[in-house]
Amino acid sequence: MKIAGIILLVLGILSTLGAIIGAANGNSTSFGGLAFVVLGAFLLSRANKKKEEEEKKRKWAEGNSNETE
Repeated sequence: MKIAGIILLVLGILSTLGAIIGAANGNSTSFGGLAFVVLGAFLLSRANKKKEEEEKKRKWAEGNSNETE
């Protein structure tokens, strides 16, 4: 998920930048790239939360195993 999030984020930023440049030149543009920015940011956020949850579970399991010994 993290790699896909980074890819979508970069594509969305480039697309939005192109739309801004096009709008500055007076052309009709679409800011649909913002959807890719939002989706990429969501995927990165979700990947980081998942990693934190796994670390909490690992620490909890290690803490319980130490108490039983």
